[in-house]
Parts: sequence; C-alpha cells; structure tokens
Amino acid sequence: MPLYVLLLAATLSAPVHAEEDALPDHASPSVCVVLIGLALDKGVIDAADQQAYRDAAATMREKSVELNGGEDAANQMIGSSVAFFDGLSETDLAEGADMCLSAEDESFDADE
Repeated sequence: MPLYVLLLAATLSAPVHAEEDALPDHASPSVCVVLIGLALDKGVIDAADQQAYRDAAATMREKSVELNGGEDAANQMIGSSVAFFDGLSETDLAEGADMCLSAEDESFDADE
C-alpha cells in the first residue's frame, strides 16, 4: 500500500493532534516514515531534495517491516504515529525529516 494512502487513512481515522514540542528526540524507523511523509505532503522539503527524503523513507520503511516482524505490524506502527505527528508545525516537520535523513544509515534494535 502506498505511503500516502496510509498517511491519509490514519489522518482521517484518528484526528489526534500532537502537543506543542512533541518532536521526538531520536529517530526510529516508523516515526521517520511518518515525519518524512508528512514533510513531503506539506511541502516543507525543497523540490531538489525530495528524492533523497523519499529514498530515506523507503529505507526506514524496510527497517520498520524488519523490526516489527512484517508489513502488517509495520503498517500499524506507522499508522499510529501519523495521528500523533500530524499536528506538528512545518518547522518541526522539516527538523524531524532532517533528523531522519541523517539517521538513514543507522542500525536500530527496536522500532519505538
């Protein structure tokens, strides 16, 4: 299922907004898929840089699937994160997406 469909479905089904300053202090694969996806959807990533962010989101999605034991579990983790982070400001989304782009090559023990 395409990322934008997951983002849209989760946003429409659970309209819970993040509290101010709710940007995570570290990257995790499912959160990075969401932060990058939202940043791209809201247009806070420069057009020239968008492919690098899409590639990072794809890498993080693969890591989420691996760490969560499959597509379904990863989709649940990603979906639950959308509702929480959808209320972030454009500045926070850009900062979060940058954090995730920097963490693309990290290894993760868990998907928090």
